[in-house]
Amino acid sequence: MIEEFKNPEVAIIAGPCSINEDNFHELFHLASMEVANRNGKAQRAISGIRVVGLKSRTNYTPDGKDLGIDYAHYLHNLSVYQQGGSIKDLVMMPGIEMAKQVADETGLLVATEIVSPLIQVPLYERLLKNNDMLLWNPAVLQIGWHFMEMAQFITNTNWKLGLKNPKWQGKQKYDATSHTELSSMEKAWLGLSSYVAGFKERIVFIHRGVSIADSGMYRNMPLHESAKKIKQITGAKIYFDPSHSFGPKLRDKIVDGTIDAMKMTFGEDEYLYDGILIEAGTSRTDSEQHITHGELQDLVDTLAEFRNIAAPAEKTTPRPAGM
Repeated sequence: MIEEFKNPEVAIIAGPCSINEDNFHELFHLASMEVANRNGKAQRAISGIRVVGLKSRTNYTPDGKDLGIDYAHYLHNLSVYQQGGSIKDLVMMPGIEMAKQVADETGLLVATEIVSPLIQVPLYERLLKNNDMLLWNPAVLQIGWHFMEMAQFITNTNWKLGLKNPKWQGKQKYDATSHTELSSMEKAWLGLSSYVAGFKERIVFIHRGVSIADSGMYRNMPLHESAKKIKQITGAKIYFDPSHSFGPKLRDKIVDGTIDAMKMTFGEDEYLYDGILIEAGTSRTDSEQHITHGELQDLVDTLAEFRNIAAPAEKTTPRPAGM
């Protein structure tokens, strides 16, 4: 029974890989999605929306293709610093303005990837200081100093910090039966939190799979035992990122695989995962690993059969999709 578990609630954060003028309206459709709770009463289906304006990519192209709607503004702000300017001289980015609009009109948490803390975070603080936010690091960026920089700007907010695990496992061969020895990936993942130890209650670890030799069809093999180790050591919340785990080749397995992951337990009275960070809808980037809004609805409906769907208090009425 749900009541027997310490953490029956599961938070669902969904949205496109990156935001632009074409898919912006989709965010309000996501905000209006509902699910029937255990009492049969309708409630909001998701607790947060991805609004990502600047993307980390493996390969850089000067034309900014696939780097996000904020790329040109990022370059301008970089030149501001280079020429001796300060935070107050930075120009606002369109993706951040979109995030503000979504946060204000829906009342939902906004989640975003941070690739340049000293340029992005001050601008988010300028507009969204009083809103709920989750900032996470790209998996390719595992430098604790960046989290320390983020922490300097969120002291006067209630924002959360999402710590994604590194993409690579390390030299050790993955052993699902090993519950004690930490791999180099697990050490690096855990080490990130040491840079923001003062924000312990606001840290969320995000498991997005790992690139290993025997990943098979997975984009990144989910190592759920690694998530268990981190939870055992830190006691922090753990979210699952199925989009980057299953990827395009296993796109049709994302819904079922996520449901299975949300059933995993940690000990006798706790679920392993406390939330989901998933790509849904359409996007100019990584579109082949997105589930549809209909599939997201199916996912939430199924999860509601055995977990409580976390939803924020109603602050505003979401505007109709397409407005």
